[in-house]
Amino acid sequence: MESKPKIPQEMLMNIDFINTINGGMSEPAIKLDKGSEGFEVVVKIPGIEVEDLQLEVVKGKRNTNNLKLFHLLPIFSQDNLPEEEQWKTVRFINTFVIPEGVDIEHISAKYDDSLRHLVLFLPYGNEQGDYHRKVDIERW
Repeated sequence: MESKPKIPQEMLMNIDFINTINGGMSEPAIKLDKGSEGFEVVVKIPGIEVEDLQLEVVKGKRNTNNLKLFHLLPIFSQDNLPEEEQWKTVRFINTFVIPEGVDIEHISAKYDDSLRHLVLFLPYGNEQGDYHRKVDIERW
């Protein structure tokens, strides 16, 4: 007799919420190019405003280098609560593995309002030790 895996109730609620909010979610379109000065990643994310996007560089255990692109979704939108008191869940758009030889400290991101896409630039350079920082997304 097979046993059923036990899935936490909070996880099931989160999955159900994400699958049903606004009729579902659109998948991002991602394009990676390798240039002479570094890597360029172009990301189109339909239905998500640039102000809601967050980007973090994480380097740490087991020599993993990651660039995490995500946004926060409000679980229950209540107008009478301040922004910092509203419940939110994280929706990861993508986690990119940072290639060897990228200068982590100088990774940058810009959002092109006319083309409505995010451009990440990962310049070549020397690697550093353990690292974690938030990348500011500029607009042009």
